[in-house]
Amino acid sequence: MREPTSCRRFEGKVAIITGASSDPSIGRSVAFRLGVEGASVVINARSAGPLRAAEDALRAEGVPVLAVAGSAEDDATPKRLVEAASAGFGRIDFVVNTVGGSRFQRSPREISKDELLGTIELNTWSALALVQEAFAGGLADGGGAVVNISSGTVNKTTPSMIAYSAAKAALNAMTRTLARDLSSEGIRVNGVAPGLTRTSTTRSLWESDGGSAAGAATPLGRLTDADDVANAVAFLLSQDAALITGVTIDVDGGNHLQSGWTPITDPAMQERYPSDG
Repeated sequence: MREPTSCRRFEGKVAIITGASSDPSIGRSVAFRLGVEGASVVINARSAGPLRAAEDALRAEGVPVLAVAGSAEDDATPKRLVEAASAGFGRIDFVVNTVGGSRFQRSPREISKDELLGTIELNTWSALALVQEAFAGGLADGGGAVVNISSGTVNKTTPSMIAYSAAKAALNAMTRTLARDLSSEGIRVNGVAPGLTRTSTTRSLWESDGGSAAGAATPLGRLTDADDVANAVAFLLSQDAALITGVTIDVDGGNHLQSGWTPITDPAMQERYPSDG
């Protein structure tokens, strides 16, 4: 975790954050960032042990925190999270959905219907169910805000990631549609789309060299950290973004700029932009 900021943009606010136990993880970094800026946080993860460790770590930093263990895919979990926020802190201002993933990585020629639909459900329904429950529990009372964690994979065409890409594209569409639907209630809904990020889940891809090789492949030359994503989430939840809704911000070191086709045939330009040739 980075040094706490002196800014207190979220004083008196309450946030529910899913997928917030692993270290490093986007959810845990978001919980820390919001907490040190004044928010009380309700964190969630599937496994009680790691979640309890995250709760202890946040509390040691002075963050008011409650932990609610349970799978985000369990229909009972959203209600338990909202009830914990209301009972423990008296309100709900923010929802940050970080749960998702790609359980099935195989060729589009081989993937099954259940694998495709299961991946889409994992990446969309848990987020929508929590927003529904939070809305019913008072999210709109203070003009709340939601951030859904998407993925830069929607900018790519990796065949083995077809289910994940489709799922995150669906999440992006859902983010825009929720933004339209909930705008009349004063609720803003946005998304953040990380590229490859230094988390526990991706550890095998960056641990051997600290991510230098993967980071060097991006235009800005550095692998995304969970804290980078948390910074963007905090901005979108804050009043600094009071007139921003229905957008998904890429936080990937410019990786989304690297795919595409160009008619340029100048050899010097092709040498400079080899991935666009």
